[in-house]
Amino acid sequence: MFTVDCELSHQAQDDPIVHPGHAGRSHPHDFFGNTTTDADSTGRSLLGEPTTCEDPEDTAAYWSPSIIDGERFVRPTRLRAYYRAAPGADAATVRVTPLGLQLLAGDMNTPRGEHSPVSRVGWGCGLRPKHWRTSPPQDCTDRSPLTLHLTFPDCWDGEHISSADHRSHVAYSAEGRCPPDHRVPILQVETATQYPITGSTAGLRLASGGWQTSHGDFLNAWDPERLRDHTELCIRALANCTIG
Repeated sequence: MFTVDCELSHQAQDDPIVHPGHAGRSHPHDFFGNTTTDADSTGRSLLGEPTTCEDPEDTAAYWSPSIIDGERFVRPTRLRAYYRAAPGADAATVRVTPLGLQLLAGDMNTPRGEHSPVSRVGWGCGLRPKHWRTSPPQDCTDRSPLTLHLTFPDCWDGEHISSADHRSHVAYSAEGRCPPDHRVPILQVETATQYPITGSTAGLRLASGGWQTSHGDFLNAWDPERLRDHTELCIRALANCTIG
């Protein structure tokens, strides 16, 4: 795998995947990576623009709903993105994520009482918690603050970078195998977003609603050559290029 750390770029009520072209229509999101991301963004429009990521060639956009504490927004500490071959997948067959590919993890429309699997959306303390939970734990510490973990789909239909429901063009693998209608294995993107939150989360809420609405978005705008090099050197060579 390889990783990249990104600082918070900005907050906005935009979502270029779910509400493209409609500025201010979404609930508030925290945006990481590309500093120009707005409601009109596409992979090509973001390519080569400034980024808050430590790798200047990672001009992709990452975002998730803001956390609100009373009347103020909590400023996230950082986001760490992991790029890997999915567990059980043949690393030699993993394809580079295409420019402009849109990915969602979790669902803001999840009914109360239901939750996405913690393998896809989970809350924990620190980057490597012993357990992921469907809602924030109440015992995070300064050394291991509250973290939102998202795992995005890793199988592609090989043709479309988006779809009307924002999901049908991709799917999740099962034990490393992609389903027949999404045969192309791509890099699995995982993100861990940390917040300066410890102890009780009473009084906190997501801008999208209850904790069951936890979700996040990824819009690929990596420099294609740089992403290809990382895939060859770290993924297909079975090397661990992680920084933490």
